[in-house]
Amino acid sequence: MKELAQVYRNLNLLSIDVVCGSLAGMYLFAHLLRTPLSKEVYLLLALVVWLIYTLDHLLDARYANNIPSTARHAFHLKYSKVLWGMVFLVSSVVLSLLILCDGLQVLILPGILAGIVIALPLLISQFWLKKLSFLKELIIAIGYVVGISQAPIIMHNGLIPQETYYIAGLYTLVAYVNLLMLSFADKETDKNDGFEAITTWLNAANLKALINGIFLITCLLALVLFVFLRSYFHIYTSLLLLIFMIHLRLFYSKNRSIYQKRLLTEASFVLPALLVFF
Repeated sequence: MKELAQVYRNLNLLSIDVVCGSLAGMYLFAHLLRTPLSKEVYLLLALVVWLIYTLDHLLDARYANNIPSTARHAFHLKYSKVLWGMVFLVSSVVLSLLILCDGLQVLILPGILAGIVIALPLLISQFWLKKLSFLKELIIAIGYVVGISQAPIIMHNGLIPQETYYIAGLYTLVAYVNLLMLSFADKETDKNDGFEAITTWLNAANLKALINGIFLITCLLALVLFVFLRSYFHIYTSLLLLIFMIHLRLFYSKNRSIYQKRLLTEASFVLPALLVFF
């Protein structure tokens, strides 16, 4: 059991669990839209998500005020040379896929545009208008859902059911809750390392109140979707509500460490993979 725990810990440090969660999320939208996706599409998303998270952790580890306070950043600092080499290799594979696979080229322009729209406000808040950094978690949550839903939507033949966007909205709230909870848990380490986040502008009490407010909004939206959407969409609402309830339970749990909460909340995003049985 300890060996398995260590293996999962290493996978978490390398953001592999986040990659798996993103793949499960894309499968949810592909399943919802009845749009089969090729293995190359899933591989592309996996590699891009890993690149984004790994680059973020490498840069955070490098520019931390002191020795990184978290195990994840310390890991990326310790193995930075190896990880930078992997970043170069994976980037080469991504470019090769986009050039050689005709079925992926339709994703290039929308992907670039989405990346610019998401990255621009993050860069502005990081280097110019730091007061906008309180929106960082919301922007990332929107970008996450746009990223995992983009291929199924683009490759879908016909009109996109409007219910898809309601499900995407619920997904965004769940992702936002996840990021707010992580910021709440990391408030001291972020402060020590000099990272800008919502905790820079909200104290613990106000951030907790915000999280409680998002909890309430998410519950109300899920209830509305159960009442007004066709029964076909209830399975997707149910899965997202299950992920949300795991977050809710862990947020108020006093028997779990911050590290355990992080592992379990990130692992919960793999739950949409259960749709393979339906």
